[in-house]
Amino acid sequence: MQWAQTIVGCLKAVNIRFVNYLPDAMGEQILRLARNDPHFDLLPLAREEEGVGVTCGQALGGGRGVLVMPVSGLGNCINALASLAIPYKFPLPMVIAHRGDLGEFNPTQVTMGQSAPEILHALRIPFFELRREDEVQQLTEGALRLTYATEGPVAVLISTQVAGWKE
Repeated sequence: MQWAQTIVGCLKAVNIRFVNYLPDAMGEQILRLARNDPHFDLLPLAREEEGVGVTCGQALGGGRGVLVMPVSGLGNCINALASLAIPYKFPLPMVIAHRGDLGEFNPTQVTMGQSAPEILHALRIPFFELRREDEVQQLTEGALRLTYATEGPVAVLISTQVAGWKE
């Protein structure tokens, strides 16, 4: 899908090298492209909060990373965001597969999916939801610029409207 190619191009354009991830069907579309590009190093993670620490550590070492995860993992990393990335001002781009909304078939995804914007808002983490293919580049580029300008977490939510949903 074009949206995934656009996101990978935006990551590469700002010299993000490390793609730290937890498996997810939507995220896999990004990971498949990144695996085939020698610019990127991919690091599978055991838990989302581990991804916050790893991505912050990469920034501390002068590198740039992104955390790619499903929306269900947002709840797992709240403390790491609030006690590490936010107060210590680490740029932390997050690409989050946003389930639990339009077209969702799995009721266990709904609560976290529908709560994600409120959680991000409560943490004062700017977020941008990709709903249309024609806005993917502008919103992704803008979010990446913002994370490095503010030296703080910023989330890009990939909606089912742009990525499609499971049958």
